[in-house]
Amino acid sequence: MTTRKHQPISRRQFLKASAFGAAAATLAACAPAATTAAPAPTTAAATAMPAAIATGTPAVNTGAKQTVRYLSWWFQEGDRGITWNNFIKEFNDSQKDITVVAEQIPFDPYSQKMIVAAQAGKLDGDIIMATPELIPRLIRSDLLYPLDSVLTTNNITDLSSAHDVFRKNGHLYGLDMVTVAFGLIYNSKMYKDANITPAKTPDEFVAVSKALTNRDKQIYGFFANHLVSAASDFWFTLEEFCMPYEGVWAKGNVPQLTSDPIIKGLKLFKQLYDVSFPQGADGPTSNRLFGTNALAQELIVSAAVGSFQGQFPDLYPLLASAPIPWPSNKSIARIHPMTINKDSPVKDAALQFVTYMYKPDNYRRMVEGCKDVIFSIPSAADQKYLDSLPWKKPGFDGVAYVTPFDIVGDFVYNFAEFGQIVITNFADVLNAGKTVEDAMAAAQKQAEALASRLT
Repeated sequence: MTTRKHQPISRRQFLKASAFGAAAATLAACAPAATTAAPAPTTAAATAMPAAIATGTPAVNTGAKQTVRYLSWWFQEGDRGITWNNFIKEFNDSQKDITVVAEQIPFDPYSQKMIVAAQAGKLDGDIIMATPELIPRLIRSDLLYPLDSVLTTNNITDLSSAHDVFRKNGHLYGLDMVTVAFGLIYNSKMYKDANITPAKTPDEFVAVSKALTNRDKQIYGFFANHLVSAASDFWFTLEEFCMPYEGVWAKGNVPQLTSDPIIKGLKLFKQLYDVSFPQGADGPTSNRLFGTNALAQELIVSAAVGSFQGQFPDLYPLLASAPIPWPSNKSIARIHPMTINKDSPVKDAALQFVTYMYKPDNYRRMVEGCKDVIFSIPSAADQKYLDSLPWKKPGFDGVAYVTPFDIVGDFVYNFAEFGQIVITNFADVLNAGKTVEDAMAAAQKQAEALASRLT
């Protein structure tokens, strides 16, 4: 894909910004660099350098050690958690005046916690990981500290244009720490045993998923999150199902929940649910099924694939990706920026850590340690590393990526509330026999009422 170029955007334009045209292009962009693993706790202190040298900025020195609270949901996520905890130790070992402390909060309650904090106008924590739907609220509410100095200190001139949606009044308020993209991952042995080839259309997708399912043997062809009790995960995945028929969930502040592409996309989800899901299973259960050759396929984000290597080492070599199974080859990519609380009493110390993590070599080691595939600093990428991921092509390569900004319109500021309306009504289709048309007619009215309250 071709990288889109953006000019600084106004508050109104921010709502409609489409920044992920460059996501796939960054996969191929690279500059050769020595490949090293994510830092190990046993060697970090020996290789660390003084903070002023490592970050290029003066160390904070107030006479008392400053504790920086870093809030995220990923400190227990396999390689990602290990990598981040190792980097925190490495940074702390290089400091006399700063200690970064990781605070783990599971993803669903984390999302709710931050929404409540944004509504209250007061954030908890010093360094805060954000989702692509959370950061618009934080920027609009003037809750974040500018990060422009991170780029100048580290001489970064090729930051991806995806970051343009994180700018306001000429300042940058978020820096990507992982961009995740949806793709179809499958167990190649299960495909081979069933003489299956990847689907190319939605109808073929249903047929393949059904053929790979044997409920009597508790073998399932496909899984996607579908429990209202895990609202963020459900909406996070269901959002993808506007793609098969070229739909969007909203245009501006007008919901499109009764449009033909949305109705067809939700009917596709329902068909897959009926013929191939382990119905009622949650995310951790689906992972166990996948890891024990009892689940054939998942439509998951790229960042989740690497976690299978540590959890299920026998499965990982069997993983392959398939093209997105609809003609447009469109999928969603989501950028997750690191931010700093504007009202943090240790915001300058927090900035030291963010600056440290965005040193190009540290950033590269972080991406590689987490087994991610999209680099927001293209010049930091190592093509040898990208080529070493056997599941990257074709499912995550050459895909026409869009972003939540493109498909939920002005509801980007109230993404969770909008999603709650969609999933609670759609759950009646999955569990109560309601038609998709009737469920989305009710959802459309509720979403219109939400829009009227927000304008």
